[in-house]
Amino acid sequence: MMTKQELLQPQVFVTPNLIGLLSLFVALVPISLAPSLTKLCEREIGANAVAFHRAWIATVIFGLLSVIEAFRRDNSGDIPAEKKPFTKWEIALLAAMGTAATTYFLMWAWSLTKVSVANVALLSNLSPLFVGLAGFLLFGLRLDKKFLIGMVMAVGGAIAFELDRAEFAADQIQGNMLALTTAIFFGTYLMLVERLQTRFSTATIMLWRCGATTVILLPLLPLIEDRLLPYTWMGWFFIIFQALFCQVFGQGLLAYSLSRLPSRIVAVTLLLEPVIAAIFAWFIFSEKVSWFDWVMFAVVLGGIYLAQSSQAEAKKQTAAISAITVSESPSPEA
Repeated sequence: MMTKQELLQPQVFVTPNLIGLLSLFVALVPISLAPSLTKLCEREIGANAVAFHRAWIATVIFGLLSVIEAFRRDNSGDIPAEKKPFTKWEIALLAAMGTAATTYFLMWAWSLTKVSVANVALLSNLSPLFVGLAGFLLFGLRLDKKFLIGMVMAVGGAIAFELDRAEFAADQIQGNMLALTTAIFFGTYLMLVERLQTRFSTATIMLWRCGATTVILLPLLPLIEDRLLPYTWMGWFFIIFQALFCQVFGQGLLAYSLSRLPSRIVAVTLLLEPVIAAIFAWFIFSEKVSWFDWVMFAVVLGGIYLAQSSQAEAKKQTAAISAITVSESPSPEA
């Protein structure tokens, strides 16, 4: 019989959380590199065309992964939840998730034609506020003081990081509203993926996400882009590399992390993305990064640490209470 001390060992409940955090931080590298790679691709084609090629290439990859998963399930003795027929509600959630992801990107690309990159980065990274608010209003989730302080620090640091680059004028209201809308749709996407992870594998979720983007962009692309295909082998290299590294690897790990972490924690951690993207731009395009930017980088990291540690402490308390309850409950033989 296990003792109370053995039941309270941290690895029982910390390991899944650590796996999720590791996946999320690794995903930040390809996700943060995507803007620089898109900028390189835009020398030959537009941002929407880049998104379309990323989507259809990733759809093929995730389709193959889904086939491999199905083959493995058919040759195993277990009956996973995903083998059950899809319900109408689940199909609706998958379609909503793919639509939210596609709308997020289209709004993001459209806002870039209206305002500066700094304005877009500033407003589109407010998704943690919408995720936290939606979780509180729709699902009754309680946000403790430590998480709220961490979220405010991280959001404030990200805003300060971009604020000196941003420009606000009377004729930029539409572009700023579009950028703010991207935060809402991205937050919606994160919450939907978190919910779908309880039923579907990451490969299935990403197949629907990338497939929806491909289907939605295919008829729109000739109307919104002048050139659809790159004209050099280097252009194709950057597109294929971006599809494999940023979309399949990066976005796939991001979706996987949502099976281990709440969407509000993921949203706060993703505030590192514009900071890391600026560092990549510093190396690739020699764009300036000041000492103030490094300070704000530290502030964002501190906020993320507080937010994540509050989640870890909540899990510890829950696991400790459950373990004590189990250990003190009478056995059936008593």
